[in-house]
Amino acid sequence: MKNRGDLMLKLAFGLTVLFLFFPVLIVVPMSFSGGETLSFPPESWSLRWYRDYLGDEVWQASTLRSLRIALAASILSTAAGTLAAIGLEKLRSPARGLLSGVIMAPAIIPNVIIALGVFILSVWLGITSSETNLVLAHAMLGLPFVLMIVGAALRQQDPQLERAARVFGAGPVRAFVTATLPPLTPAIVSALIFAFFISFDELIFALFVMGGKETLPVRIWSDLQHFINPTIAAVSTIFIVATTFALTLAELLRRRADRNNAA
Repeated sequence: MKNRGDLMLKLAFGLTVLFLFFPVLIVVPMSFSGGETLSFPPESWSLRWYRDYLGDEVWQASTLRSLRIALAASILSTAAGTLAAIGLEKLRSPARGLLSGVIMAPAIIPNVIIALGVFILSVWLGITSSETNLVLAHAMLGLPFVLMIVGAALRQQDPQLERAARVFGAGPVRAFVTATLPPLTPAIVSALIFAFFISFDELIFALFVMGGKETLPVRIWSDLQHFINPTIAAVSTIFIVATTFALTLAELLRRRADRNNAA
């Protein structure tokens, strides 16, 4: 009975993974189709739609805008989240739980509700269609994930390292830079990667606050509303490959940080 239960559990897990990856197994072959429309399996094979994407100024402009916003948002959220994790770890107050809950709220509250609030605030301040506004909104979305990743690494770190640095005469800043920061670096880089792709992949906030300026997800959404352009499959495939590589790197860095802290 135990062996049968293990077999059923493995079968259910395999079917779940297959269901989750099924869209990828469809989209990637379709991106190499030589036809005028999306079809599976492709009737002919070609790199036509990749060339169309790389040679289209509208696609390139939306991609560069998304990269620019995601890079700025990820740097901002990583810096703020790292400082918040360090501050919360050292805080010994009943307000610690409340502050942590406030920072984690964007990961719990539906994005459409937060986006509506950001849109109303933007209209009130007169800063709609602003990249800076979207950067701040995306940084807010990435902040909880940075707090979780860096906070977990910080809790596994030996606090005696920074105390030892202080004993040997280092000031607070130097003790942090020399003793606390180096073991945290893999976790910080991992959090930066996660925050980057959270921003790069985000659609709802851009629809609310960017007006006529298109990010890459908005461009894809716009094309899907009017007609199914096979270029979307090529863009999706590039994004899948880049995301898989980056998140694998982030996970390796996170595990490295865990091993360093355990040692």
